[in-house]
Amino acid sequence: MKYNLVIFFAAILVISNSAKAIIHGESINAKTVSTVNLNIKHQHYLRSSNLWDKYESNCSAVIVGTNPLTLITASHCFKEASVDSLQLPILNIENAEDLGISQHKLIKAFLKPYEDVEKNVGLDIAVLIFEASIDETVVAIPIKNNIDYVENVYLCGFGLGYLDKKGPNPKCGNRKILKSVNDFYQILPESYEISDQMLHIKARAQFNHKQEITNSANTLLAVNRLDDKGKYSETLPMPTFGDSGGPWLIHENGRYCVVAISSYVERFYNKSVFWKFFNRDTPLSEYPYIAYGIRLGEPEIQKLLDSAIKEGADIQFN
Repeated sequence: MKYNLVIFFAAILVISNSAKAIIHGESINAKTVSTVNLNIKHQHYLRSSNLWDKYESNCSAVIVGTNPLTLITASHCFKEASVDSLQLPILNIENAEDLGISQHKLIKAFLKPYEDVEKNVGLDIAVLIFEASIDETVVAIPIKNNIDYVENVYLCGFGLGYLDKKGPNPKCGNRKILKSVNDFYQILPESYEISDQMLHIKARAQFNHKQEITNSANTLLAVNRLDDKGKYSETLPMPTFGDSGGPWLIHENGRYCVVAISSYVERFYNKSVFWKFFNRDTPLSEYPYIAYGIRLGEPEIQKLLDSAIKEGADIQFN
C-alpha cells in the first residue's frame, strides 16, 4: 500500500462516535506525557446555499520526535480540514507555550484519505512534522512497536467531559486492556442483554460494524467500562470528545512508551430505564462503552511511519 504526503480539503466533524479529555481521569502535566492539544480548522460545503460552513475541532496528539518536532495523532481528525496554500491542514498547537514550544509551523503531514479510514479503521493515524522552536524540556515519547501483549495502559488526552473546563493539561487514567476485541459480552455482559434486549442489539451492531471495517483485529486495542464485578461503571476513566489521537502509554524502564493512540469511541444510542447507571441526569456523551486504540506496531502502520521517516520525520522507537 502506497502512502503519500497528503492534502486534505476535507474538515472535521469527526466520525459520529469518534473520540474527541479522559472522563474521570486525573490531570497531569502535559510535559510529563508529551501530550499535545491540537485545534483544527474545518469547512463544510452547504450545497443548499452554496456557502462554506466553517468550524473548529480539537484532537490530542503525542510528541514522538523533536528534530524536527514530530507528532502522531488520529487521521479522522482531519475530515473536512481547511488547508493552506501548500494543501496542508490548518491547525494550531494550543498548549505550545506550556510544552516549551515557542513557534511552530506544519510543514508536512502523512495520513490516508478519510474515505480510506472509513473503510479500514486500522489506518486511523496521522504523522505531522513541524518547523518549530523548542526548548530542552520538550521530550519525545518513543513508540514501543515490538510488544505482543499489553495488559494495562495509561490513556491521556485533552478531551472534555460534560462538566469539564478547558485547562492547560491533559487528563489521564489507568485502564486494563480487553483480551479480545471480538467478544461483545466483554463489553456488555449477558445480564444487560436480558434486561434490555433492543438497546443491547443496537450497541452490538455498532460493535460489529467496527469489526467489519478493520482489516486485522490485531490492529486494535480496546478498553471497556466494566468494573471488577462485570458491571458498567460510569466513574471509570474513558476517552471522550477531544481525546482522538491521544497516547496509550506503558511505563517501562523508568520511562513512558506509546503503544497506541485513541481512535474511536462507541456510545449508547439512547438511555434505558432498566440499566441503573443511566439514572444520572447527564447526556449520552458521558456513556461510552468501548474505546479503541490503534496499535502502532502493526505492519500497515509501520509502513506509514517508515514513509514519514524517509520524508524527514523524527520518530523515536524503543
